[in-house]
Amino acid sequence: MEFLAGRASPHARIELLSAGMTADGARIYRVKDRPTVLKVSPPEFPTVISEMTQKARLARETLGAEIGRPIPVPLDEWERNGVSCALFEELSPISNHRVIRRIQLRRLTPLVLNWLRKVAALERGVSGNAERNLEALADCPCGVLRALAKDELTKIRAESFLLRSRVMHGDFWVGNILLDPSGVRDFVIIDWRGSNIDGFPIFDLVKFAESAKLAPRLLRRELTAHAKILGCTLEQTRTYLLAALGDIWMNLDQFPPERFAEMAELNLRSLDVALNG
Repeated sequence: MEFLAGRASPHARIELLSAGMTADGARIYRVKDRPTVLKVSPPEFPTVISEMTQKARLARETLGAEIGRPIPVPLDEWERNGVSCALFEELSPISNHRVIRRIQLRRLTPLVLNWLRKVAALERGVSGNAERNLEALADCPCGVLRALAKDELTKIRAESFLLRSRVMHGDFWVGNILLDPSGVRDFVIIDWRGSNIDGFPIFDLVKFAESAKLAPRLLRRELTAHAKILGCTLEQTRTYLLAALGDIWMNLDQFPPERFAEMAELNLRSLDVALNG
């Protein structure tokens, strides 16, 4: 395998785990002679993996040793023929078996929710991008999002509501949460390429709640806790969610706009069901 040259035994066996399953088209291989995983950027986007590792390191550094512990950094990284590659420890995905998955999520969900509260409590100061993000969303093609963003802009200007920035993963769903076979960490969070250390809380919480099938009453409980941490009202968590969506809208990269609109409308429905429950 040319991309592994010099970083494994000459007889190393490589197994393709995924290719082109994400918008950036990265390829992921298991290195069978050692418990590691090789990630390779696609030729069309040769810096994808290096961007991901840089963002992961920045998020980990920003969160600090304790809170940043679930963020993995590469064992090694390099370029081969202009394409960035990285070698990671092998981790285990949450099972697709219905019963096992339910058991795993029952154990993991409180731990992940507690971690998200800690991230929300890590002060990053007043955001200088909230209005800009909402203004961008107010000009997007989706009429529902445009209307909501305009309403929130009017409210925050009338109330002089200042949003606080926090570290935001940007794609915080169950598929990006892995298990550590060594048991050293309760869980590991991967794929930090779309993260923002000056993003907005609430989006990661809602995205995780949807993928973990969290009951609306439990999401409301977490929203209440986050609102208290952020010093805002429960209703103002919607403003945070829209500001985060505006950030994602301005940084779609290879994410199709129509899929963004579907995701955003689902996020807002999930939030509203929890708020009105």
